[in-house]
Order: sequence, then C-alpha cells, then structure tokens
Amino acid sequence: MDRAFERVLASSVRLPGAVDVWRPAMDVYETESGVTLRVELAGVPSEEVRVVVDGEYVQICGRRALPRAGDGQRHLLIEISQGPFERVLRMRAPYDADGVVARLEQGILTVELPRNDNAPRSIPVRSQS
Repeated sequence: MDRAFERVLASSVRLPGAVDVWRPAMDVYETESGVTLRVELAGVPSEEVRVVVDGEYVQICGRRALPRAGDGQRHLLIEISQGPFERVLRMRAPYDADGVVARLEQGILTVELPRNDNAPRSIPVRSQS
C-alpha cells in the first residue's frame, strides 16, 4: 500500500522546471538482415518524431500533445502520457547508419537497422613452418 501511495505521489508532484519525459514501449528483434525496433507512438504525428543514428547508438525522441478539456469540460481521469519522450539504445553490433529506414504506421514506429558488412571480424593467425 505504501509503495502504491509513493508512486501516485511521485507522479503528481513535479519539481519546478523539471521536464516530464515519458518512455514509449519498445520491442527490439533481430532478423537475418539486421535489427528492427518497434516503438509504440499512438497519437504522435511523424513530424514530431526524430530518429538519430550514428552506427552505434539509436536515439528516438519527439513529443506527443493531446487535446485537453475545453470550456465546460473537466477531466476525470488522465492516464495517457504526453509531452516529450526519448529512447536511446546502444546496439550490440554495428549497423549501417546510411541504410536505416524509419516509418510510422498506425501508431507504431518501425526502424530497420541493416547489418554493417564492414563489422570487425576475426582473422586466423597462421604460423610459418
């Protein structure tokens, strides 16, 4: 009971100047051609989403703004997060940053990170006999 109360209190008390950042749900899976990220961004238009890649890290950030109650209305419950969001992932294997494709369809952002063919590889060492 105490933990539940602390969570409610922590979510309702904001420090002055603090930025309220939410973390959208994400799935990451590997395919034969690379790694695919799927991020749940319901209600976020594509112009509010930014994907930044550098071959090692992937940053997905943006903002969701939902309409609030107008005149003569009052909210009874607000559970849908809004405001800025950010997810940053460090990839275990290098990927080809030039070949990354991102698309937002039906509230799901899909980012495809193709394998880097120039990834480090092990070279066998031969001895001279």
